[in-house]
Amino acid sequence: MLDNSPQENGGQLDFSGVDNIKYICFGENLGLSLAFNKLFQIEEFEEDDYIVFFDQDSTVEEAHIDKLVQEYELLQKNNIPVGVLGPVFYNTSNGLIEVPKAKTALTEHSFKVSSIITSSMLCKYKDIKDIGFFNERVFLDMADWDICWRIIESGKLCCMTDKIVLKHSLGTGEKKIGFLRIRVGSPFREYYQTRECLYLLTRKYTPFKYKVRFVLMLTVRPIMHLLFLENKKERIKYIFKGIKDFCAKKTGAL
Repeated sequence: MLDNSPQENGGQLDFSGVDNIKYICFGENLGLSLAFNKLFQIEEFEEDDYIVFFDQDSTVEEAHIDKLVQEYELLQKNNIPVGVLGPVFYNTSNGLIEVPKAKTALTEHSFKVSSIITSSMLCKYKDIKDIGFFNERVFLDMADWDICWRIIESGKLCCMTDKIVLKHSLGTGEKKIGFLRIRVGSPFREYYQTRECLYLLTRKYTPFKYKVRFVLMLTVRPIMHLLFLENKKERIKYIFKGIKDFCAKKTGAL
């Protein structure tokens, strides 16, 4: 278990009844990508070891990982070059099961998609090692998209299965404005989302449709947030700081 916070919290956690678990605290907020990469430096893995990532705000059912591995192996048995595999997820923020509209069927329960979230992402150690692990230039919000696109660039597929459902929270909720749903997040997340949108716009492996999406995220979405969400002054501050720090090539924590 990785604790990506400035203070050690191991004594406050209950690991009773859980076998083979290790608690690691780096004593600072390293961001998602760097924290995972540091783990790969201090722990030893075999090429064919399965790796599965989870966020702290996800909930799994019994045999969740076993079912993921079974579906991964079924894809391999069908000669499908799976790189990463994740479940569909039930978004506790809006009460909806999130399934991408753009998908291509691979098996009865799995399909090819352009990206999956980090939480419950299953892969082989070799596949993420071959692409240089996580991109430490992407600090937080879009680390999942980045690693999926680099996996695809390497010739493997990004896959999702509806055989398993993950309960997961995105942001702190949603606000409905007419037919629109605006995801609500902390004001400081505007900083990372702005900075990382600008960075990923410069990457050749970023799909064109996502580059269009990023342009909208950098133009239309801030206007929507400032019109309909709270903490407007804070949001403006973080948006402009994200632009400024991207131009200054600043990385790492805010």
